[in-house]
Amino acid sequence: MSNVEILDKTKKKKILNKLEEEFGIKKLNHLFIKSGNNRLRIFSGSLSKEELNTIAKKIHVELIGSRIVNIEKDDIRISFDAINIPEIKSQINKNIIEITDDQAKEWMKGNDLDIEIVDKARFIIIKNKEDFLGVGRVQGTFIKNYVPKERRVK
Repeated sequence: MSNVEILDKTKKKKILNKLEEEFGIKKLNHLFIKSGNNRLRIFSGSLSKEELNTIAKKIHVELIGSRIVNIEKDDIRISFDAINIPEIKSQINKNIIEITDDQAKEWMKGNDLDIEIVDKARFIIIKNKEDFLGVGRVQGTFIKNYVPKERRVK
């Protein structure tokens, strides 16, 4: 049985405030569903909250909606898939680092980037030209790669 919580307006607003602060995302007209250990999903279908709760008791919650963020202590890490949802991508305007084509090839292989970032958030969006390639964690002299293994170039 899945443990899910459909966030009320107050909790949703708190998450949206953090998304705006970190990435510039101001508005998402979706239900926010908390599942597992601080994972948030968004759902924009026509099911009611009651119907979603009933479904969540019968099936694995990862089948409902799209994962948007993981919350790690006071940090929020937007998911790899969420950065390219058109409604979200069009709003992202903060904590973005532009990389070269060669760096993009290495990034998509799953390698960390040897770039020192000063005065940035803990998590940043990696961009090459018009494409968002993922999210990285700033770790002083390098950026840790969070591209899922199944999405990496071999």
